[in-house]
Amino acid sequence: MNKFFVFMCPKCRNFTNAPTTQKRRRCSYCGTIIDITKAACALVDDQHVAAKAVRAYNAARGGDEFEKAVEKSKERIRDLLPPTKISAQEIASNDREDLPTGKRSRLLSLLEKHAKNEPLDLTKLEEMCGSNQLEWTWVEQQLTTMANGGVLIFPRPWTVKLVRVPDKKEETKTAPRDVSKDIVVLFRREGKSLSIRDIIAHFGDGGIASSSVEASLEKLMRSGEIYEPEPGYLRLV
Repeated sequence: MNKFFVFMCPKCRNFTNAPTTQKRRRCSYCGTIIDITKAACALVDDQHVAAKAVRAYNAARGGDEFEKAVEKSKERIRDLLPPTKISAQEIASNDREDLPTGKRSRLLSLLEKHAKNEPLDLTKLEEMCGSNQLEWTWVEQQLTTMANGGVLIFPRPWTVKLVRVPDKKEETKTAPRDVSKDIVVLFRREGKSLSIRDIIAHFGDGGIASSSVEASLEKLMRSGEIYEPEPGYLRLV
């Protein structure tokens, strides 16, 4: 039976879990792709125990119990984390096949080949990025944008599946609009926590696509300007 890690998202600070075989997973709360190898982890014996621990830690916002579990798990975790892979710069250019021109074209080609028929593990995708001259930080941002645009889905938080290949005209037409500054103004005016649903509805009344609002919220979350005090609600820091 697979063991599981329980850990906290560094952006929204909500707890979640993943099998010990995974290096990354998407946060169910804010959409951030978490590097599990850099997170403080508590090791549990199965998925049911992990789910119970996640609920308890989220209710207590971590607390002493999580810290104790992390300390208790440190020695057991050391041999379980997946190894760090080499970066794109460390891969010789003459050891690869000819690649499509343009980073986004290379990423789409990679997803079409490996994530169109079956879900692709995020850890495996990261391994493939090096030989395709793609930096993982950039790929993370693209995955979020594509998910917001309905191009791909995350069947499980640690897998990705391509469901639609956009053509160039469609990409230009549906390019997200950055409304980050407008969202900050809204928070300052309201002076309280706002539900994600209400934020999307507010801007939807003004003709802004939900994908643009979601992408802007993700940008603010990554920059640390907003956070999630409770699931489904956001607040200005």
